[in-house]
Amino acid sequence: MSVLVAYASAFGSTAEIAERIASRARDAGNAVECRPVDDVEEASGYDAVILGSAIHNQEWLPAAVSFVSRFSAELERMPVWCFSVGMSDGLPKFLRARGASLQQERLAQYLRPQVPLRDHKLFSGVYQAAQMPAMLRGLFHLTGGRFGDLRDWDAIDAWAGEVSAQLPGPSSSGPPASGPPSPGP
Repeated sequence: MSVLVAYASAFGSTAEIAERIASRARDAGNAVECRPVDDVEEASGYDAVILGSAIHNQEWLPAAVSFVSRFSAELERMPVWCFSVGMSDGLPKFLRARGASLQQERLAQYLRPQVPLRDHKLFSGVYQAAQMPAMLRGLFHLTGGRFGDLRDWDAIDAWAGEVSAQLPGPSSSGPPASGPPSPGP
C-alpha cells in the first residue's frame, strides 16, 4: 500500500503532526511518503491519501485548498482522510467545544463536496502569543485563552491508528470499511 501524507503548515506544527501520522502508517506496514502539498506533483501513484492543513481564519491554508482542486479527480478514486490543525483547545474554556464544532462543520462542508472523505479530524496545534495582535493578546488571556503547544499526541496517535487499520493492504485484513472508522490498536 502506497500512502501519501500531504500537509500545509504555516509554523511547523501541522508538519510535525503529519510526520507522526506518517510514522504510524509506516509502523502498520505501508510505504508512506510525507511531504508538503506544494512538493506533490501527482497523486495518481498512491493508493490512499491523508491530507492535513493548518487552519487560519477558520479556513485551510491556500496551498491545501489548491491541492484539493488540482488533484480532485485522483482523490475521488482513492480513500482519503483529512485532518485540520487549529486552536480550538486554546480558546477560552466556555468557547472550546463550540469553536471546535464550528471549525469541524465549516471544514467538512468545504471538503466533503470536493473529495469523498473517509474521515476528517480536528486537532489543536501550537499557538504562540506572538501570532496574535498585541491588543487582542491580553483580552484573549483574560478570558481564559491559552497559548503554547496544545497538541494531544495520544489523540493524534489514536486517529492515526484508526486510519492505519482502514488502509487496504498489509495493515488490514480486507477491503477498507465504508462506515465510521474502526477503533485503533
